[in-house]
Amino acid sequence: MHKRFSQWSRLSPWSIISYTLNTIRLVISNGYAMIPVVYTGWKQGFNSPWVIVAVVGVALAVFVYAIVQWAMFRYRLYEDKLGVRQGLIFKKNHELPLSKIQNVRLEQPFYFRPMGLYSLVVETAGSKEDEAVLAAVNYRKAIQLKHQLVNPLLPSALEDVAADAEDKYQAKNTRRNNAEINGAESHGTYANKGLKTRSESLVRKGFKPLLLFGLYQNNLFWFAIIAGPIIGQFDWSQLADTHLAQSVWHWYELTIGTHVLYQIVLASLLIIGFYLLLSLISMAASVLKYYPYHLSRDSNTLHRSGGIIAKQSDALALQRIQVIRFSQPVIGRLLKLWTVYFKQVKSTEVEQKSQRHMLVPSMTRQTVSALLQDMKGIEARTTELPKHYNPIHFGWYWRRGLAPLIVPAVNTLGMGLTPITELMWLIGFGFTIGLYLRYRQWGYCLDGNDCWIHTGMFGHSWHLIALKKVQHVVIIQTKGQQRKGLATLELGLASGTQTIPYLPLHDAREIAERALAITGRSYQNWI
Repeated sequence: MHKRFSQWSRLSPWSIISYTLNTIRLVISNGYAMIPVVYTGWKQGFNSPWVIVAVVGVALAVFVYAIVQWAMFRYRLYEDKLGVRQGLIFKKNHELPLSKIQNVRLEQPFYFRPMGLYSLVVETAGSKEDEAVLAAVNYRKAIQLKHQLVNPLLPSALEDVAADAEDKYQAKNTRRNNAEINGAESHGTYANKGLKTRSESLVRKGFKPLLLFGLYQNNLFWFAIIAGPIIGQFDWSQLADTHLAQSVWHWYELTIGTHVLYQIVLASLLIIGFYLLLSLISMAASVLKYYPYHLSRDSNTLHRSGGIIAKQSDALALQRIQVIRFSQPVIGRLLKLWTVYFKQVKSTEVEQKSQRHMLVPSMTRQTVSALLQDMKGIEARTTELPKHYNPIHFGWYWRRGLAPLIVPAVNTLGMGLTPITELMWLIGFGFTIGLYLRYRQWGYCLDGNDCWIHTGMFGHSWHLIALKKVQHVVIIQTKGQQRKGLATLELGLASGTQTIPYLPLHDAREIAERALAITGRSYQNWI
């Protein structure tokens, strides 16, 4: 352990900036602190001096709260744990065992860039929030802490470097540090010790692959964030009364409304245009968040770096990976591109607040195979994506496929065929088709001590499960499944339960017995 972290230390005063902005975000998200401002403006008018007093009061309270957070925050690194103390009235004392630390993330928000400071985020197995955030830490100290927290049992090349040379080192290597956090490989040595880093570059993604990633991994999330507040400002009733809106509606009735085929073509064009709009937002967000993307390996730890607005550097121990998911949405199938997700203990994934896992974008089958071959240290031994799988039994769809049609059938018998019941039939058939597509995509295959599960609807995904990571196995049989020799298999992992329904009983027993035999001989920590 580095001696400089063995005593209780406080953060830099620059961390007050981070605490202030986080508090403002918390106030806005909760809204209760804005009540004095809104109430005063409603009663006195928003041009009243009391509104200014209320705004100043809220701002002053936020700033004082941020100063108190900084003043009461202390951290210390023990031999086997990280200690964190914080709070003035309600004091908190966290002790995080190093063996339970799952992710260590290095971030550089834009307001820390001029000072060359970073935020070190620590997440542990089982936590739903960041366990510790060390804000405004200089680069070298952050790297030392990150190495100690992720690889506590490995010798550190940074431990033997004198602490009194830090300021000089930081000044001389500012450019190199920024390049490294952006994904450049570091093969330098420390002259006084002659120790080399063991970093190995695995994947790099430039501008074009990230644009493609934003295109095929399109998401309504970004559109809701950006377009939601803008759309809410429009008065749609007034817009409908404008001359332009009336002209468009008149053109629609004369040209499009006369033929069903024209209506289908127009609806298709509108859907495609809407998707392209979402794609532009998604592509911009992808580049801003990940460019230039770099995934590297240092001993038994994965490091991901990148980001334009806020630079990020995530660390993940290979042993923490529970499931590897290979996702290919509809557009991704056309482009033949995959996204690789590393799933860890449930609720503690990197970027868990946005329900994202550490990912590798825009991968082909060949690059996926090369990545798996370079990731020695994970429990899974498979090195390529399967091309075939064993489908589940048709009984799964048979028990569910007709259920969506019951409601429209009953209403049609009672009300007759009306526009409402026709809409019900349309929705019912849509659900039935969706269930059939899901049934067609659900399957599995066993490859040695690894189990693959295939799922999807329009797109599809492969889930790679190392049976050595299985915690418990459940085989469920209904009476109908017993008659047909079928079963539902549940594989319990730290990342959640993986289910294979309606597979042959002998296959379920083979997977379960193999998983239990492997875990029965293993004494390693399941995390």
